[in-house]
Amino acid sequence: MPNSPMRQPTHASKNTSNVREPGNFGKRREISSITISRNGFERRIPVSPLAAGMLVGILAMFAVGYFSATAYLMLRDDLIGMTQARNARLLHEYEDRIATLRSNLDKVTSRQLLDQQAIESKVADLMQRQEMLGGRDGRIGKLLDEAQKRGLDSPEASSAAPDPLTTGTTATPVVPVSKTGKQAALNGFGLRGSSGPLDSSAQLQTRLASAALPDVSNYTQTRDMFLAVKTRIEQVDRNQRDMLDTLRKQAVDRSTRIAGVLGQFGVKTTGNVGSVGGPYIPLDPGTQFEAHVEALDQSLKSLDQANSMLSRLPVGNPAKGAPLSSPFGARSDPFLGHAAMHAGLDFKAATGTPVKATADGKVVDAGRNGGYGNMVEIDHGNGTATRYAHLSKISVATGDKVTRGTIVGEVGSTGRSTGPHLHYEVRKHGNAVDPVRFLKAGRSIANLL
Repeated sequence: MPNSPMRQPTHASKNTSNVREPGNFGKRREISSITISRNGFERRIPVSPLAAGMLVGILAMFAVGYFSATAYLMLRDDLIGMTQARNARLLHEYEDRIATLRSNLDKVTSRQLLDQQAIESKVADLMQRQEMLGGRDGRIGKLLDEAQKRGLDSPEASSAAPDPLTTGTTATPVVPVSKTGKQAALNGFGLRGSSGPLDSSAQLQTRLASAALPDVSNYTQTRDMFLAVKTRIEQVDRNQRDMLDTLRKQAVDRSTRIAGVLGQFGVKTTGNVGSVGGPYIPLDPGTQFEAHVEALDQSLKSLDQANSMLSRLPVGNPAKGAPLSSPFGARSDPFLGHAAMHAGLDFKAATGTPVKATADGKVVDAGRNGGYGNMVEIDHGNGTATRYAHLSKISVATGDKVTRGTIVGEVGSTGRSTGPHLHYEVRKHGNAVDPVRFLKAGRSIANLL
């Protein structure tokens, strides 16, 4: 019967299956199941262990998520506060770092600005000094012209310092003015470059801009570069002053020597010519350029005065190279054989030999004059006069102005003469004096005539 309770065990035994496994032979294992009872009826649902584990895991995960969400909602305010505090701390740190970087940048910028200003100031100073040296060129050139006219030489000097803005460039060595002229002296003293005068401000600025200037952050290199430029400018300045001082010393030396010669013949000097003395105090090398210019100018004026007086002193030789045939003083007259006074010197020379004036002056007599034959007399001022007698030819006329070395006639044998020769006299206030003194004085300063 279907509803007979006696058949339930049979039904249950049918629904329960015995599984035999190799390891459990002869044993029974019940399969896990879920039993559902309703109205006295039971229903069992078999459940595998894997499905049960997955179900438990899902429930556990759900529980963890639930409790985590609950904990988050409860602790959210604290977490937000901590996060905000951390963000604020990081923000302050970044702001501090930015402020530090900005401060360092300002320092670097300020230092670069100061370095740039310092460099601009040094460049401006160098260009100003360059302009100053270039401005002296005209004055120095004029002084060199004046010195050259007076026979003064510029001093020898070594090559100037190399140009620090041009690799391998050096100035031309100094050579005497008398040998190669004013331009060579200007080149040698660094007053001019190889192609012209010193650079102007614009030219120097262009050269500085095109040159390989050092980085301003490299203090040593920058200092060395400016020191090299400054040294070269100072060298040029020192060379200029040394040249002027050397020319001044030459002028003073010449004036002193001329004054000594003039004093031998009682010629009174004017100004500072001959009025020298006192202890030797060398001119300070650091003296300003203007002082050197003024000193040289005064020395040249004194030299001009000395040369002017010397030019009128008969210290030249009227017949250079001709031997003396009769000295000044007492002698036996060549015609009478009696003792007589010879008022001059006789120079033995062939007829036609040029006769030159021994000093500057004015011709006061040119013609026939008794025993002198053809004679030229020149007045040199200060009571001094010279006579040139026995000439075969007269080349000047009365009233002519002549200078030392001017040809006044030619050697002959006119007048009271035994043969071709030049009779030369020097007279002081009308009285004959020995010309030998003047000739010796002339030989002592031959290089100054």
